[in-house]
Amino acid sequence: MINMITTRTTLTTIDGVTIVGDFSMPKGAAKAVLLLHMMPATRESFSPLAQALNKTGVATLAIDLRGHGESTMQGNTRLNFATFSDRHHQASRLDVDVALNFLKSKGFEEQTISFVGASVGANLSIDALSRYAKTSAAVLISPGLDYRGIKIEASLKNTSASQRIWLVSSEGDSYSADSVRTLNKLRPDITQLTFLSGRDHGTALFKSHPTLIGDIMEFLTK
Repeated sequence: MINMITTRTTLTTIDGVTIVGDFSMPKGAAKAVLLLHMMPATRESFSPLAQALNKTGVATLAIDLRGHGESTMQGNTRLNFATFSDRHHQASRLDVDVALNFLKSKGFEEQTISFVGASVGANLSIDALSRYAKTSAAVLISPGLDYRGIKIEASLKNTSASQRIWLVSSEGDSYSADSVRTLNKLRPDITQLTFLSGRDHGTALFKSHPTLIGDIMEFLTK
């Protein structure tokens, strides 16, 4: 049995936003995965994947992005994603930065850290992969070329040849499906592409395609 402790974790970004997450650290974990949800979901949308990864000895940190879930305070100012401009969403990069630094503080080197993101969380994942060149891999579930001003074509071009990316979209999710085709053509050397049946978006695919969780685990741990 995996010896694991899950803790509610509170972090503070450099611009003063309180970010709340769930950190699960199996005993002896050598790898960690940062989980970034879609809008308007919360960190709990990744609970099935986090639990599955934890059972295989992989640590996970799932955060509520600013304005979502419990991450709603910037000092004395309350945040709500529903009122965000694109600029506010783009500042979510700082949420990713503080989460990544937290994982480093727990002893994980960059090359042992991967990302799984859904929708805008997928865009934030590839953005982070390009900014942290030693990080290992990313699974992008229903990404788009431009979600809320977080544009990812340039990010993909700047990723390292040693990094691995899995692009996942449902066939009927037209914008995401077109986006992953474009991304795959941009970097066929480091990307693999999977289309799933139906029209579901982001972590909704976990319910309509229950084998996806196991496939993600295999991709991240092989």
